[in-house]
Amino acid sequence: MTDMNEPDPAFASLAGVVAHGRDFGRTEEPSARERGRQVTPEEEDFLIRSGSMTRAQYEESEAAVARGELDAIERRTELEGLVASLTAEEAADWLGISDAELDALLAAGAVTAFVCNGELRYPAWQFTEDPAMPVLSGLTRLTPAWGDQKHPSTILGFMYNADLEIEGTDESFTPVEWLTIGGDVQVVLDYLEAESWR
Repeated sequence: MTDMNEPDPAFASLAGVVAHGRDFGRTEEPSARERGRQVTPEEEDFLIRSGSMTRAQYEESEAAVARGELDAIERRTELEGLVASLTAEEAADWLGISDAELDALLAAGAVTAFVCNGELRYPAWQFTEDPAMPVLSGLTRLTPAWGDQKHPSTILGFMYNADLEIEGTDESFTPVEWLTIGGDVQVVLDYLEAESWR
């Protein structure tokens, strides 16, 4: 049996698979996750003295963490990326192609997928409503840029929320918007590099 945190060798060789086949559906329960270090009294005092928050706000934040609210928000955020995806059958239907053709696109990196509970899931953000370009261009270069640890929810958030400022214009675009209009994927890659996403 494969370790839950290790990449699945069945998917690791496919160019379009995020994190070399790491299974994002098999996660530890929130209570088993490592917790960050505790805030020192000096850091607590600094937060309050600097005006970042009041003593009451700090104590409420501390209580919310103790109640598990932070873990619940984190879990809900992780689920968003897993849910905002298609099965292989749904992705093939969306594209109007066979399963074998979808497999070939994934092997070449022309579409991207991640592993969730032992199955491939295709992020919905990569698909368009344009029959002339049903999948965003540039994925062969973009997928490897996520690195080995980027969670599908982190990628989803980036694709819909990152603010790409395009040189020579007063406009900004999300990566999905930019790639949908045929923008150069290098702009997205440059943003990732500048933001230390790799």
